[in-house]
Formats: sequence, C-alpha cells, structure tokens
Amino acid sequence: MKRFFIDPDEVTKDSPVIDGADAHHISTVFRLTPGNHILLVDGSGMEYEAEIISLSKKRVNIAIIKKYFPATESPLRITIGQGYLKDKKMDMLIRHLTEIGITGWLPVISEFSVPKPDPKKIDSKLGRWELIAKEAVKQCRRTRVPEILAPMTFQEAVEASGHMDLKIIFYENETTSLAQTASTLHKKPFTIFVLLGPEGGFSNKEIELAISKGFIVASLGPRILRAETASISACTLIQHQFGDMC
Repeated sequence: MKRFFIDPDEVTKDSPVIDGADAHHISTVFRLTPGNHILLVDGSGMEYEAEIISLSKKRVNIAIIKKYFPATESPLRITIGQGYLKDKKMDMLIRHLTEIGITGWLPVISEFSVPKPDPKKIDSKLGRWELIAKEAVKQCRRTRVPEILAPMTFQEAVEASGHMDLKIIFYENETTSLAQTASTLHKKPFTIFVLLGPEGGFSNKEIELAISKGFIVASLGPRILRAETASISACTLIQHQFGDMC
C-alpha cells in the first residue's frame, strides 16, 4: 500500500480528510479510487490503514480502519548539530540522516563555516528541509518526522545541548574511537547530541568550549572524511553502538 501523511488532528475526526500535495498524488499521480486502501503516518509516531471514501484533486475523504505503532523508529533520540555546508549538501544530509533515524536537525554556524544562511531566506529553507525530511520518512517507512531547527551559532548549539544524556563532538585530530568512548559510560544513553563540523572542521577553541560543556571528543578513524561523509558515518556508528543498526 502507498504511504501518505495526514494531520494528527484529522485522525480524531469522524470524517478525516487528506489535502494538499498528498491529495494530488492520491487522485492524479497514483490514480487511486474509492475503496482502495492506503497507509497514513501522522509524523508523531503512529501509522494507520485507511480506506478512500471519496476524492477530488484537492481533497480525499477517508475512513480509518486500523491503527499501528510500528517498530521502525530508533530507540534513540539523536539530534545532529551540523556545521553549515553548501545547500545541496545540507539537503542530501537531511534526506540520508532521516533514513538512518535522527530525530532532530540543527544547522550550526561555526568558525570555519564558509556558507552562511541568508536571514531573508531562512524560512523558505527551513520549509524545504521539512519537506525533504517528510519525503524521506515516507520512503524509509518511518513514522516520526525529525524536528528541523533554525540555525544557531556554535556557542548557542553547545548551550542548547545541556539536557542530553550523551554529547559527542567528532574531531579529525582525536584518536579515541566511539567504541572506546562507549565503554566508559555507566548506562546506555537515550538522548544524544552530536556535533559535526563544516568543510573546514572545528577550531581548537570550539573543541575546548564543547569539552567545558560536557562533550566527549571522538574520532571517525585515521582518514580525513568529507564533511557529508563524516556526518553519515557518525550517525550510522551511533545507531550501531547504541541504537538498532546491527
């Protein structure tokens, strides 16, 4: 069955409705008809099987048949603080890291960040990133859409991480692996905040600030990785070490 989004408020109504782009896809792209069954996700962790009752190009009336709590979400709550990269790289990372299972995405303006977000365009950029995350959720059978946060400075991001169980900053000059770091923990973390650098990496000053705020410094190995490769590798390693990637 095809998967689509539905507003969580609609699910509780007697006659739920799907509108917007998903209504167009249901009626025009996939040419579904009344009586067809579809899967719906509300973005907060639930999945539903529904039957199409009636439809037009802009509106699909449905009936909820079953409600699921699927086991496709990671047991971890991972927030990625990503050093700001060029737009296409940021788009790509949101897509891939959503598939891997992150729950939060925070663009970070660090000392060596070359591109800077344009304040006049940030709202449209955040909307685009949310759309990319939603499409990735549908593709990989997740049910929860990552929270897309507005850009922060490095110091603001470090301060915002205060409540997390585990805080990690990956640094190319570090030699301690994530596995070695994990072996020193007293209990398995549930919430994890990860800082990953831009193309130029982090400065020594930024590393020192992160350490002073409780971050553990970890390595991704002896080779220098591109920023986007490092982010995907780090998130995968964290899911393997603490989450549900075997």
